[in-house]
Amino acid sequence: MRHSLKLLLSAALALGTAACNDYLSGPGVSEDPNNISRLTRPGPLYIGIQALQSVQFEGQLARNAAEYVQQIAGNSRQQIGYDLYQMDPITIDPHFFSVYGSAVTVQGGGGLLDIHKMQQLARVVNDSIYIGIGKVYEALVIGTAASIWGDLPYREAADSTNETPAFDPQLQVYADVLAQLDSAVLFLAANPAAPNVGPPADNAELVYLDRGGNTAALAQTYTQVAHSLKARFYLHLAEVNPANYALALAEVPLGINTPANDMLWYHDATPTGNNVWWQFMSARGDIGPGAALIEILKRRIAAGVEDAARLNFYFTPAVPAGAPTDFFGFRPGGSVDLQTGPGIYNGNGVPGSDPRAYSGFTFIDFNVDPGDVRMPVITYAETQLIGAEAAFQIGGQGAAQLFLDAARANRSYGSRGAVPNTFTPLGSVPATLENIIEEKYVTLFLNMESWNDYKRTCLPALAPAPASLGNTTPGTEPIPGRLPYGISEINANPNTPSVSPTGRNANDPNPCPLLNYATSVPLAN
Repeated sequence: MRHSLKLLLSAALALGTAACNDYLSGPGVSEDPNNISRLTRPGPLYIGIQALQSVQFEGQLARNAAEYVQQIAGNSRQQIGYDLYQMDPITIDPHFFSVYGSAVTVQGGGGLLDIHKMQQLARVVNDSIYIGIGKVYEALVIGTAASIWGDLPYREAADSTNETPAFDPQLQVYADVLAQLDSAVLFLAANPAAPNVGPPADNAELVYLDRGGNTAALAQTYTQVAHSLKARFYLHLAEVNPANYALALAEVPLGINTPANDMLWYHDATPTGNNVWWQFMSARGDIGPGAALIEILKRRIAAGVEDAARLNFYFTPAVPAGAPTDFFGFRPGGSVDLQTGPGIYNGNGVPGSDPRAYSGFTFIDFNVDPGDVRMPVITYAETQLIGAEAAFQIGGQGAAQLFLDAARANRSYGSRGAVPNTFTPLGSVPATLENIIEEKYVTLFLNMESWNDYKRTCLPALAPAPASLGNTTPGTEPIPGRLPYGISEINANPNTPSVSPTGRNANDPNPCPLLNYATSVPLAN
């Protein structure tokens, strides 16, 4: 299949190297997509952008985010340290670089430079659809990076004559990204006829492969993605300016309006197309299911808020019976014997088990799955739950109810090929802020957006990781709100801000309260 061959640009993680970094291999990496002087069409670069950014969004950045919100736990080797907030500029360096880097690098790529090259080629051939799609990817990459690092080089970042670009303030970056999305919508509204053909002209669409030959359908879908991203980024700004709730809410009806239009990274069951999480597990296996997520799912199931569909889709039981009560996850860093109140899980796995028995993963476990699940980027469910939170903050529970009900009535998680992974619809529950954010937390499994939700709302209730392995109480520092800058940027660019590597960004000035499992109010999950 032509698209499978093109995914030689995508995921082969050689994680056994000294740095244990996600990277790509295959003959496509050093061929035409990286040689702008020989390209006449945007398609080869666009294929690389889609393939390579899946590594960025499913690699160590995503693992950090999922560890911090305890959807997963680092339970072996380096991941234990990362789970205990010991990320450093050297380790994060290739991932910071990949925000910008060309696909010529084996550390990822398909970042801002390639996206700009793609748009330049699209302008040469007068293809407004390609330009609009490029702007959507630019906003996704830079907006996500701003949420992770705060201040970033952006306005000067793509200037090859400037080796020390200024770091733009985070809130300015968000404003620029939102403007890019407005511009994307205008370009995508162009008449879908030559020269405005977009990816169908090059057979270059991977993410929306099912409509890759239909320019009008592709433009309409990416227009919805642009509005959903606007809603997401306005929500990122609501902690510092609550007026952004209304701006987010206004984008929701214009955003992704059906799960069929969910944006999913392309994967298949070939060695070069496998899910990047699956590849990490097959090469390293240094993470396990997070106890907080499992405990929240078990509580919601017991209360009748949730069924067992997600629990069984994400995880395997720790004991064969397979009832919800048979699932047990890892506390941060694999910590055990934590001090807990009555009925609170201490991290020890199945009570009385020796050796300790824990749940495992399902679709990212190479032992039980072919690794072809296409991972959600931004979806109908997220869009509706953005609407629920924004409506709640503006008008209370009644205003939010319709949005929460819509998300619960249309449950899914990615797809295998063109077939979505769907779950039975659930009935209505009160649209409290806790129910809204917990619904989003269990829906956005392994998606970095759950970290942004936690930073803004301090939900779900989580305790910090212990200060070191062997401690039986949570640490006294809040869950991190950012990651450190890469060491290459620190060394080469004197404009790099001197900030705490795990401090706060401008859109998130307020750390969440320090909870524990024994005495805090509320108790941590």
